[in-house]
Amino acid sequence: MTTTSQSPSVSPTDDGAPTSRPVRRRRPSGRDLAIDATRGLAIWSMISLHFADGTVAAVPTHAYPYVDGMSAFVLLSGLVLGIVYQRWVVKFGLGYALRRLAKRLVTLYVCQLAISLIAVAAAQAVAPREFRALTQLPPHPSLGTLLEWAATMRYLPSGGNILVLYLLLMASALVVVPLLANRLWPVVLGGSLVVYAATMIWPTGTTGTSVLTITSFPGGPPIQNWAAWQILFVPAIVIGWRWDAWRLPELIDRWLVPLLVVTMIVGLTVEDAVMSEDLRPHLVLLVDKVDLGPVRAVLSFLVVTCVYGVFRSALRWMRRDLLRPLVATGARSLDSYVLQAVCLLAIPILIVDRPWKPAPAVLIALAVFAACWVWAECRARWGVDKLHRAPMLLATSVRKAWAARQARNGERSSERQRQPDEQAGQEGSRIHR
Repeated sequence: MTTTSQSPSVSPTDDGAPTSRPVRRRRPSGRDLAIDATRGLAIWSMISLHFADGTVAAVPTHAYPYVDGMSAFVLLSGLVLGIVYQRWVVKFGLGYALRRLAKRLVTLYVCQLAISLIAVAAAQAVAPREFRALTQLPPHPSLGTLLEWAATMRYLPSGGNILVLYLLLMASALVVVPLLANRLWPVVLGGSLVVYAATMIWPTGTTGTSVLTITSFPGGPPIQNWAAWQILFVPAIVIGWRWDAWRLPELIDRWLVPLLVVTMIVGLTVEDAVMSEDLRPHLVLLVDKVDLGPVRAVLSFLVVTCVYGVFRSALRWMRRDLLRPLVATGARSLDSYVLQAVCLLAIPILIVDRPWKPAPAVLIALAVFAACWVWAECRARWGVDKLHRAPMLLATSVRKAWAARQARNGERSSERQRQPDEQAGQEGSRIHR
C-alpha cells in the first residue's frame, strides 16, 4: 500500500490556500486530484442528464440505481467545506473561517440570481408554451413579479435550481463550523440524524410543501427538502473536518477492493430489494428524491467513496493529463454548474430548438462540458483564483495598459519637442560658423 505524507494545511479544491509542502497524488498547490476528479465526474453526470438524457452519454454515470450527480455534488461540497475550514480554523482562526463562509454565501446568491434573471429574460423573449417546456416555470406573471421572485430565489429554472439548496446548506455551516471548532462533532452528527429522522416521520411527499421545502416557483411542486438533503452535506462536513485526523484517504486505499465488491453487489440487488413485497409499500419513503430517502443517502456515500478511491488508485500509475478535463472542471465545480445552467437556457433559444435527437444531444453535452473545461483552464492560466476578483484583475490590467500608453505618448511628445530644438541648434551653429 502506498501512503501519503502528512496532509498539508491547504484546501484540495478551489477554496484552498497555497502550500509549500507537496505530497503524492497532489498538485504542487496541495490540491487533491482525486477529489477534483470526483467532482468533475459529478458535473459531467449533471450535464449528461440535462442535455442528453436517455443517450449513451448519460448511461455510465446513471447506471447505478438511486445515485446521480446532484447527490454527489452536495456530498462533495460538504466534504470539501469540512477539509478547507478545519485547516483555516487551525491556521487563521474561527473568525477568518466564518468571514470566508459569509463571502461564499454572497457568491452563491449572486450565481443563483444570475441564473434566475436569465430565466426572466427568456420568459420575455420566448413563446409561453416553449418557455414552460424549457424551464418548467410559469411565464405569465408580470415582469415585476418575476423580478421579485428572482431576487428572493423563488424562480428556479429546471437544471439551475441546486444552488438554492447549496446556499441553505452552506448557511447551516455558520452553526456547524463553530461547533466543530469546539470539538463537538458528535453533537453535529447527532443533530443531523435527528433532523433527518424528523423529515422521515413528516415527509414532504410528492405534492405537499412546507417551510423545509424548496419549490421552483411560488405554488409550484416541491423539488428538494433541504432538511432531508442535509444528511449528505452535514455528515460530509464532519468527515472532511476529521479527514486528516482519521487518515481517511489511506483508510480508503486499504479497504478499496472490499468496498468495490460490496458496492457492486448492492447495486445489482438494491432495486429488487426495495421492490419486494415487504418494502414496496415504503418505496417512496426509501428512495424518494425530494425527501432524499435513506437508500439514496447510503448509496451516495458508498458510491462517492468508491469513485474517489478508484481515482486515487488510478493516479498512482496513469498520466495526470488523462484526467485533466475532470480535474480542471471539478476544481471549478461552481463555475461549471452555473455555465451549464446558462447553456441549458441559451442553446435551445439561440442555437438549436429542443427536442434534440440522440446524436445532436450527445454532441451538445460534450460541447457544454468542453466549455466548462476551457473556462476552468482559462481561470487557472489567468490566475483568477477567486471569481469575484476577476473585475479587479481586469481593472488592474486596463489601468496598467492605460499607464503604459500614456508613457509611450509622453515619450513621443518629448521626442517631438527635442527635434525642433536640435534643428534650431544646428542652424545656429551654421550661422555662427
